[in-house]
Amino acid sequence: MRAIVTLIVLGLCALPLQAADLDAYTEEFAPYNYTEKRQFKGMANQILDRIMALSQLNIRRESVPWLRAVQQNQNNPASLIYTIVRTPQRENQYLWVGPYDDCDVVFMKLKSRSDIQLGSIKEAEKYYSGAARGAAAAQILQGMGYDMSRVDTSSPEEIRTVKMLYAKRFDLSAGMLLPHIYSARKLKLDASQLTAVQTIAKGGGCYFGFNPKVNPDTFNRFKDTFQQLKNSGELEKIRSQYLATSGR
Repeated sequence: MRAIVTLIVLGLCALPLQAADLDAYTEEFAPYNYTEKRQFKGMANQILDRIMALSQLNIRRESVPWLRAVQQNQNNPASLIYTIVRTPQRENQYLWVGPYDDCDVVFMKLKSRSDIQLGSIKEAEKYYSGAARGAAAAQILQGMGYDMSRVDTSSPEEIRTVKMLYAKRFDLSAGMLLPHIYSARKLKLDASQLTAVQTIAKGGGCYFGFNPKVNPDTFNRFKDTFQQLKNSGELEKIRSQYLATSGR
């Protein structure tokens, strides 16, 4: 009898795990998506949790550095990447679901820097700026013909760019205000000192970006569920939780 039970247990252990319908690649980009004690947290992950629950899609998530996430998504047809800002340069590289936030891209400064006054994006070239490497802000500025010799893109993560702004290594930082505020608080810096001084790109929006070769049925199932959350008002309720702590 014991031998039979052992064989049954071994047989169950040999069963393959349920295959994922999609692989989802993300990064540490709070408060949109980040990990805490091996748990996926943030606005986008909360939305993804609801999509999985409602659609019954099995989505396997992995948090890696941004450039690696981009590469893995490009190499895997059954995958998506998030949070990704929709830009003209990226338009044909992904299938889009969203937006779940406006994600305006702006130049920011410290309020104490009263010497910095901007009337246009071009005027920002007078100052030295920082932008996370591979992030939407750097891509947008480059696409505009901005003088990129005036932008430091050596930081792989936005939190390091924020740290350097407060250390006055940069005059300006290019990116999104909500993640900058979150990063400042995490670094125990005075987040109220951050202020947006010039819009770089308005209303591109934050999205889930899918590999264009994704299975159409799987993509539509995901997209339809997202629309369901939007139509019911649940999406806005999730979003408002994070906007309430943004200081805006």
